Amino acid sequence: MISGTAPSEIPVLAPSGDLDHATIALFAEALEAASAQHPAVIVDLSNVTFGDSTFLNTLIQCHQLTDLRLAGTPLVVTRLLAITGLHEALHLYPSVEAAQNPA
Repeated sequence: MISGTAPSEIPVLAPSGDLDHATIALFAEALEAASAQHPAVIVDLSNVTFGDSTFLNTLIQCHQLTDLRLAGTPLVVTRLLAITGLHEALHLYPSVEAAQNPA
């Protein structure tokens, strides 16, 4: 789930499928560990098919700990972020490459 973990690189987490109360634990643990060790973390959401309030809470908690960068956000997640207003608080990028080199 984590790639790009050389000391000078920003770690990239790439969860897939549904991220909800029943499935969030592994992703949440990996995100928490990466956030504790790195000043920035990229989450490639391109393969996420669903997210619930547990997923949103996990993102918010990470955002408070590090520079959280969300990449490749699919429409279903984009809508969720827009409905909750989180699209204004979180850093969204069209791709992992764009998140690695923000303008």
